[in-house]
Amino acid sequence: MQDLYARRLMGALAVAGVLLATVVGPARAGGVHQGDPISGAFPDVEVPVGGTAIDPLGPNLWSTTGPTKLTGAKVTYDLSGVSGVRLTPSKDGGGECVKPSPTRVVCTDPRELSFEGETIEGYLPVVVKATKAAKPGDTGTVTITFSAKGLTPITGTSEVRVVRGSELALTGPTGGLIGGIGLLLTGAGVLGVLVARRRRARFIA
Repeated sequence: MQDLYARRLMGALAVAGVLLATVVGPARAGGVHQGDPISGAFPDVEVPVGGTAIDPLGPNLWSTTGPTKLTGAKVTYDLSGVSGVRLTPSKDGGGECVKPSPTRVVCTDPRELSFEGETIEGYLPVVVKATKAAKPGDTGTVTITFSAKGLTPITGTSEVRVVRGSELALTGPTGGLIGGIGLLLTGAGVLGVLVARRRRARFIA
């Protein structure tokens, strides 16, 4: 019963975090895919003209059925609908990536992927960059597909929005609101640990 409560609590926290980002965060959530045994959320990203997005872009993944292990994991990124924006594999992703074109990246993971209660954020991510020719206000779509051996592929979309550099700063009441709600979610996460001895997501070489 405790394990069931823990899974429901962590799932609720993951969705709450996604909804929070959707409402007020600079990196909003593009959607949630409720799957079995893995669910995923696809955050949006803002990239400044002539610069790089603050955070790498990648799917957030969690188990909806308890401890789960996967092999042969792969994440595919396809960018469309915007000029002057490029995708590049992240050096911190831990996977093996190929870049068939400036708007397409395919990353694979030679490790066994183990879910034991926590959300894996930004799995096998890419870096989003905009040239000086990109126009503020333009938006594009990154179609992200996560797959693994024996798993029905999970596909979602993330919006890429080109902004001026100054627009990335988050200050004032909105920043305070995000901080306050973030603390609330953090407190709920601590409660989950105390109640159900939450397990961690692990990579096994």
